[in-house]
Amino acid sequence: MDWKRYTIILVVAIPLFVLLLLARNLMQSVGERERVQVIVPPVEVKDQGDRLVEDRRLYQNNDATLVENIYVTIYDQNKIPENDISFYDLNESYKLYSNLQEGPKLEVKFQTGTENGPLDNGFTKDGHLTNATIELRGRSSRLESQKSYKIRLLDSAGLWYRQNVINLNKHQDDKTRIRNKLAFDYFKKIPDLVSLRTNFVHLHIKDLTENPDTKEFEDYGLFTHVEQLNEKALAARGLNTNGHLYKAENFEFNRYPEIIKTKDDPSYNKKSFESVLKINGDDNHQKLINMLNAVNDYSTSFEKTFETYFNEENYLTFLATNILFGNYDTMSTNYYLYNPLNTDKWYFIPWDFDKALGRDIERNDPMPSWQKGLSRYWGTVVHKRYFRDPENVEKLTSKINELGKIINTETTKKMIDDYYPIAKKYVSQSPDLKHLSIELSEFNSYYYGIPEVIEMYKKQYFEQNELPMPIFLHYEMDVENKHLFKWETSHDLQGDPLKYTFQLSNQADFSTFIVNEDVNGQFEKTIATLEKGRYYFRVLIQDNKGHTQIPFDYAFTENGVRMWGVKEVIVQ
Repeated sequence: MDWKRYTIILVVAIPLFVLLLLARNLMQSVGERERVQVIVPPVEVKDQGDRLVEDRRLYQNNDATLVENIYVTIYDQNKIPENDISFYDLNESYKLYSNLQEGPKLEVKFQTGTENGPLDNGFTKDGHLTNATIELRGRSSRLESQKSYKIRLLDSAGLWYRQNVINLNKHQDDKTRIRNKLAFDYFKKIPDLVSLRTNFVHLHIKDLTENPDTKEFEDYGLFTHVEQLNEKALAARGLNTNGHLYKAENFEFNRYPEIIKTKDDPSYNKKSFESVLKINGDDNHQKLINMLNAVNDYSTSFEKTFETYFNEENYLTFLATNILFGNYDTMSTNYYLYNPLNTDKWYFIPWDFDKALGRDIERNDPMPSWQKGLSRYWGTVVHKRYFRDPENVEKLTSKINELGKIINTETTKKMIDDYYPIAKKYVSQSPDLKHLSIELSEFNSYYYGIPEVIEMYKKQYFEQNELPMPIFLHYEMDVENKHLFKWETSHDLQGDPLKYTFQLSNQADFSTFIVNEDVNGQFEKTIATLEKGRYYFRVLIQDNKGHTQIPFDYAFTENGVRMWGVKEVIVQ
């Protein structure tokens, strides 16, 4: 035997055997670990069903106390031929364009920076002078001396906070300058709502359209930027970017058969359509029409219709939040309707809260009683049908009480404390000081009155629920050329019996009467002849406990004073 060769074999074989044994044990150990992993229960994923849930990690780095500095340079026509009007003309263009029409735009250079000036941070590329456009935005804000603006970044400029549309809101009639910011920061805390990223912005403009030699940027004061709700915004929240997204312009969930049509209808008119709903998503309107047909079909159960087309938690949260914030400018406008692909559900998304969180003393005229609670929404079909069920009124009350754990005096006080140094700084200096509609010494009183406003509106909700619901008035000439005055049926949430009083006068303040009579059980009044002239009529509604309500309508006196609950009729 060759002992030397045998020894070599043993020296090689034994370690190899040991390695194989170790490998076997190791594989067995791994297998055992794999078997252990298999029997571990899976992580439970909560099914949100059809609830509206956004990814709120988006707001983690959104500093509520940060003021962004935006610089806009507007070149004259010699450098940018398309700029054939001045910036002054742009600001005055509201006189020529309605708030639902697209007005003129100017091409501009958009930059960001610090209080000391713009920075070279990559928004200007490829040697182009301009990278954006600027135009007026808003509805009533166009009439203010300080305008609000919309800036659209060109593709070459990239994005600002992942957005290419920048809404700069002045909110001149908001004496506190923080209401919109406060509302959207609150929405980040409230389930079943979508918020929008909101920043304070200090705007600086260099206008070369009047004087090409201008060297300095002009201070335009404090603005609030609110993220544009569009495909980019939906994607950032993990929401379906396909589907329908409409902004309510003058929308009460009526069918609007002469306006709301599919785009392949030969009589379809986009401009008319967008006077009711502005299109921000899919322009195939069939799903909208299906929903409106169902909502306006009084022959079927509304409970089933509502369940099919709406999410109750989103719906109640939207209304409860608006009521707690006293947002009276949201009955038929200033919100979005969102319908994702592959569902029939429509969701309410809030928008524009500069009219919210205010007090009656801030208005030029007192608010009518129907503006202070659920009755504010009674002119809209879906709300009127849903809340005819007393159980649904109780659901709204429960939601208001539930949200009180989030929206309350203590939280509001803390939030506005954070904003105060910013708001006070800018209202105390030009240009905002020159346009402030109160004495600067009154600012703190208005500002720190906000927390108590929420409790005020909550109290008003319960008080207003005791009143009958408001109605609309109608006038026409009948087939015999007689004057026909008509009104709708009111509703009492407690089921109390109602009394109606018809009044006709030639004075808007009803200091004298032509007719003043109870018309219980009747919903129209015919008058054979009336002399030519201007007349006013109203119908007062009263329950058996003495609670009185007025109609939605209004008219103006010769002195321009608004008379709520009155309809004007001109006989020729």
